[in-house]
Amino acid sequence: MWLVRRLALVFALLFASCAGGEVQQQVDKGLIPGGAQLHLTPSCGGAEFDQLPPETATLTPFDSFDELDLSRVGGESPYFREFVSGYHWFVTQEEQERWRQLFGQSKNGGGYAYLGIEMRDGTWAPVGWGQCEIELKAEGWGNARFVLDPKKSLDPEATTIRVLATEIACASGMPPEDREVRAVVEEDEREVSIVILVEPTKGGADCQGNPAFPYEVELGAPIDGRRILDASIYPPEPVSS
Repeated sequence: MWLVRRLALVFALLFASCAGGEVQQQVDKGLIPGGAQLHLTPSCGGAEFDQLPPETATLTPFDSFDELDLSRVGGESPYFREFVSGYHWFVTQEEQERWRQLFGQSKNGGGYAYLGIEMRDGTWAPVGWGQCEIELKAEGWGNARFVLDPKKSLDPEATTIRVLATEIACASGMPPEDREVRAVVEEDEREVSIVILVEPTKGGADCQGNPAFPYEVELGAPIDGRRILDASIYPPEPVSS
């Protein structure tokens, strides 16, 4: 899969019109002249990486939890200790003596986690933690997960895929009808990897679940039996066999 083989993180988006609205695509692996560039960054919670899968051998391990001031978390201290004990931790970003962002890999293969710590009054203290999925994101955009539209069968000769996408960020239960939606596409002879990006809502929004909305993704070649992947998460999730 392209996300495993390489992560260039810079994709060119080609803007085109179609019945499903404005579609943006990246054809093959070439940069399209005049296209708008986006940087896709792998992240898990607040932890960010420069490659996939995350190469923890290049990161600094962190195990100094006894030095943290847990008075900041109050009655959650026992739960915090149990939480961090289940992961191997690594520093992904830091500003010396001010803050650090940590990434956790489960000791039993059960997933990933993030942890932020800050220097407060001369001691390090937790400021946010939890489990997370590895996602590909672009600054200033939100992600959408997608499935194939069950009402539209895949035509091997087609160069368009119709999907039903669901925005992840809070949007007051409204589809992005007045906001931009973009698709970043990477193709090879076996697979089509797609990341769907959504322009965020302006101002506040309630978190009440979002409806699926139809969207058409343009490809650079016919589908021709290739497997289709939702590449907004890692490992990418197949949406077709």
